Amino acid sequence: MDTKLYITGTIKLAGKKKVNPAEVLFLKADVNYTEIFLQDGERFIVSKTLKELEKRFINYNFFRTHKSYMVNLKYVTGYQIHEGLLVKVQDAHHLSLSRRRKEVFLDTMSKYLRAS
Repeated sequence: MDTKLYITGTIKLAGKKKVNPAEVLFLKADVNYTEIFLQDGERFIVSKTLKELEKRFINYNFFRTHKSYMVNLKYVTGYQIHEGLLVKVQDAHHLSLSRRRKEVFLDTMSKYLRAS
């Protein structure tokens, strides 16, 4: 995945609901729904799968860390690769990182940090 700068604008989620991707911390899958966590503490659920939303968010420096999570690289404050794979988001949330995506995540984070 190429590291890209944020594109301004909003992403349409469902119905009339739109969100600025720069304000989204991460997305969490829940069967056919996705919970969206915002930087201001707000969170809401949309009736779209994470797979559907991944296509919309991938160009905004988001990374799919696990089958259940997609994180905004802008808000990653750390990660743990020993004794369980975790990604820390604003030090308040700990998201799972799959073994299969670990190397790609580390490479993507490295590129993102160099570009920032």
